[in-house]
Amino acid sequence: MKKLRYSVLSLLILALMACDKENDNVIKPLTGDNFPQILNLADEGDGEIEDEDKFSFKITLADRVDPDGESLEGRIVPLKKTVRVNFEVTDFEGFNNLNEYIEDAAAFYEIDDCTTSEDEGIDLHLTFDRTTGKGSVDFPAGVEEIEVEFETNPDLFDDKVLNADDRKIEIQLTAVQAGEEKVVVNTANKFEYLVLDDESIYGSYELDIEDAAQFQKFITLFGLINEDVKGLKADDVEEIEIEFQYGEFKAVIVLKETEQVDECGDIETVNKEIEIEGGIEELDEKTLAGAVEFADDIEQEDGSEQEFKYSGKFKIVGKNLELTLQGEYNDDETDKITLVLKK
Repeated sequence: MKKLRYSVLSLLILALMACDKENDNVIKPLTGDNFPQILNLADEGDGEIEDEDKFSFKITLADRVDPDGESLEGRIVPLKKTVRVNFEVTDFEGFNNLNEYIEDAAAFYEIDDCTTSEDEGIDLHLTFDRTTGKGSVDFPAGVEEIEVEFETNPDLFDDKVLNADDRKIEIQLTAVQAGEEKVVVNTANKFEYLVLDDESIYGSYELDIEDAAQFQKFITLFGLINEDVKGLKADDVEEIEIEFQYGEFKAVIVLKETEQVDECGDIETVNKEIEIEGGIEELDEKTLAGAVEFADDIEQEDGSEQEFKYSGKFKIVGKNLELTLQGEYNDDETDKITLVLKK
């Protein structure tokens, strides 16, 4: 019996040793504070029309598990110490040398709605080489997001020609000097800035509100999704502007009725506005005529969301945009309606 007991004990010891040997090759997952913070480019892209004199990109911290356990969805946890982030213009098209387009650079972060770090004289020690496209900037402790802004040459692309070639810049994060902070950068994603041609559909157009037929067509078209628009009379309106931006359609109705707003401590009297926005789903670019479609979701009374969609075509004739759309929302739809707008 004693020999049998020793044999069983020996087998147990061998089994435990085998388990320990297996565990030598197991990598324990990083959890909590051991998992590194991740710095990302906040957006995949942006774009402005040809005569814009600046553009910017943002660097932000990725959400992580809330250390206080207050949010199940996670939140941004600011760094405890400042780190240094490297970035680079990795590609550009439409011009020969980067310094032809980029004239200067600045970096800052928002302290509140009215104040930036620049206003407070806080230096993020931005460096940027306009020849190589390489730069670096401080990402401070206690901050969730910083912005790097480039001053650009507004005359380089501002011509009167419909351009067939791309004009763009691509930027990526390349490295981080983190010291004791556990921080990495996402080097895979990129930010792409596009120069949009305002000889195409991009830019702002105005509806002639004194043209009764055109005004009523606008009301019919967009009153489908907005009760405030549906009830408007021409006498209520100061102007109507339609704009095609990077990835977005926007209609702004400026009312004659005014209101007082607090602009960072200054009380100003401004016209009330109604805005209608939709993400562009389809848009023919670099052409004087083509297809257009934009859509978005509207919250319903029960808290659910219902999509609206406008689709149709456009044609640019001189300074005029002929925009033919049909709206769909909540099982209702409009006829095909053509608006004639002036740039």
